[in-house]
Amino acid sequence: MMEEAHALVNVRDINLICHSYKTYAQIEGIARRRKITRARRRSGILEVRTAARDEWIQPVAWIEWINDLGVPIRYMAQDIR
Repeated sequence: MMEEAHALVNVRDINLICHSYKTYAQIEGIARRRKITRARRRSGILEVRTAARDEWIQPVAWIEWINDLGVPIRYMAQDIR
């Protein structure tokens, strides 16, 4: 049986992860996930900058990346400070 671990991370941690791993975000209202390069929290809403366009998109449902072991790690927007 596999256990789930929960942790709170901040936006600075997500930005460091974006530099080392291919990081993706699910934008609310958009069917597919987008590759991101940065994240920020503005007025309490999590925003991301996409790799394809140089613009901030909001609101984000979750952010994920695949670690060195090949395990996908996903954080919901409410878990990111």
